[in-house]
Amino acid sequence: MKASTLRSRQTRNSLSDLTHRGTRTYVLGEWHRLWFSLAGLAALAATLVDAVLLQRKYQIFTGGFLSTSHLESPLDIVLFMLTSLIADFGVTVTLAGASLWCLSRAGLNARPSILLVLVVTVAPFMVMNFIAYQIYTYLGDTVDFALTFEIADRSPAEIFAVAVTHLLAPLLLLAASAIFAVLLIWLFKRLVPGWAPLPRAPGLGRLGLETMVIILAALVVTGGAQLANESLERGLWRKPSGRLLVSIVERVSDVDGDGYGIMRRPFDPAPFNRDIFPYAVDIPGNGIDENGVAGDLPADSEAYKEGPPETTQWAFRPNVILILLESFRADLIGATHQGKAITPVLNALVESGAAATAAFSHNGFTAPSRHHLFSGSLPNIRRGSSLIDDFKANGYEVVYFSAQDAAFGGKRYDTGFARSDLYYDAQVEPNLRYTLFATPASIALPYQVMIEKVSEFLDRRQSDSPLFLYVNFQDTHFPYYHHKVRELISRAALPRASIGPDSAAELWATYVNTAANVDLGVGKVLNKFKESLGDPEPGIIITSDHGESLYDDGYLGHGIVLNDVQTQVPLIVVNLPTIVDQPFGQVQLRDAIRRALESEPQAVQGPIFRENPQTAVFQYLGNIERPRQIALKYAAGRTTFDFRSGRFQTLDGVWRKPDALSEVEEESYRSLIHEWERMVGAAHKARRDSG
Repeated sequence: MKASTLRSRQTRNSLSDLTHRGTRTYVLGEWHRLWFSLAGLAALAATLVDAVLLQRKYQIFTGGFLSTSHLESPLDIVLFMLTSLIADFGVTVTLAGASLWCLSRAGLNARPSILLVLVVTVAPFMVMNFIAYQIYTYLGDTVDFALTFEIADRSPAEIFAVAVTHLLAPLLLLAASAIFAVLLIWLFKRLVPGWAPLPRAPGLGRLGLETMVIILAALVVTGGAQLANESLERGLWRKPSGRLLVSIVERVSDVDGDGYGIMRRPFDPAPFNRDIFPYAVDIPGNGIDENGVAGDLPADSEAYKEGPPETTQWAFRPNVILILLESFRADLIGATHQGKAITPVLNALVESGAAATAAFSHNGFTAPSRHHLFSGSLPNIRRGSSLIDDFKANGYEVVYFSAQDAAFGGKRYDTGFARSDLYYDAQVEPNLRYTLFATPASIALPYQVMIEKVSEFLDRRQSDSPLFLYVNFQDTHFPYYHHKVRELISRAALPRASIGPDSAAELWATYVNTAANVDLGVGKVLNKFKESLGDPEPGIIITSDHGESLYDDGYLGHGIVLNDVQTQVPLIVVNLPTIVDQPFGQVQLRDAIRRALESEPQAVQGPIFRENPQTAVFQYLGNIERPRQIALKYAAGRTTFDFRSGRFQTLDGVWRKPDALSEVEEESYRSLIHEWERMVGAAHKARRDSG
């Protein structure tokens, strides 16, 4: 007999003996090798899939649109991948151990059982990723789940209602995959009989204890990474395993039941007092600092007030057109590219009217910015009324044309568009969009469609009432180009996939050429407006919802940081006697229009924008009642408080802890916090009063 044949038989006999022993006794090394190998393979697969999706959605490794804290160094990337793998292993070890223990106790064969364990272990990660992917596709690549939850009135049913149709396809795909896996196991078992059984599993108590130790280690590593590095924190929170582990720590460590544990930023200032927690409403003068910042709100603080919800009767009723430009930077006005004017139409309007030099949005996202503009309110305390109601109460025909979804943002950010005499938005004819998706955050119509629809309305209009016309142009939103954009001042047409810091110059050329197209569209709409109404001097207001970073400040997008690039907006007023102080915030527009039209035009000269060093524009990131940052923008600069880090940025741009501030800086810090606290208090009171 050959030596090789003898060795082969000896090997088979050894495997047979081991397999036979495995059916009777628990073999520690064999069981654990199989358990950890399967959990490790599943964790590696989950980590790699998450890395691909995180790069696609958030450009976490390279930086991109709305990327706030991407991984900047090779060390950060290595630490993230390692921590990500540990977090995934902490979850897969539980799934793999439970399923392997059940199959082992059932005495099933090894190979089909191994395949089934892998499917059971990996499937939950794939389900979560597919669901998140579809929701982000529906609501937009940059949606913040916390903010979306607020927009949906904190109703999971609302989130499900808008996303269910888009979840159907991936869920069906996953169900088909599960069926395929079961059939595959059955085929393997039929075609390749005689496999060895699984090694006998340990006792359930021992398995549970070992699993808990591993999970605890994963919790410690994941939690420590999130607390130590903000980039790691944001990346891990966007992973299914990261969210799960952090949620466990949050729930367990929230001993006082106020919703804030040790892993949440901002940190709970009183972990054992449920009446004190971040973003709590601070009751003036009760001696308690409910939210843990800037001390108790003084008892003599004046209640926060804004203009009245009811409109006055106007003596002056000209035709008025308000044009809102999406992601349109203030520095485009009067600028040139390769010797060509970017905005010749808007430049001419500035010459015939006036333009603000310091107008700002309060929030860098479209839905809240649009709401502030129409409602004239920051904390939404004017009973839901808006510019729509002001014009209608004064006998105007009100018409609303939007190149985006007018309802995006939900009831919280309603502009009152549905109360218009006529409204048209992107959801009326979604087939005319230039975007891939027809979802609320994504859908947009080209400026040519807006020109056509406005012209059609004006041609058939028969009303003798003065007209208030609102028109929104969307083309300058990311990715800043579509196939209907004409070559006006540049031939650049940077594809979305090529946008990056290295292509900043071509990105700017693409953006300004699209802006020139929008400027052309504005001119055509204004000409049609004047011609159809026979009114050579209608009231004209042109502004934008927010600015846009194009890597000139290190970011791409908007709503990421509170700076001038992302929040300064153009504001042009023609033929309206408005007098406003600067810096100017969007909420001031409603009352500025009201004041301008209450008197005969001869009584006031305007428009006039005047500088006021004492005026400040309140700004915030996220949700105004639970913001990440708040700021006051003065003519001399901006003061900012970051709730997550607990630091205050003074006018000189230096970030300091409150206890390191000078007396003057501390007064500025308290002024900012108390202004925000008064707003939040007013918002809560308005909700109580409305029932």
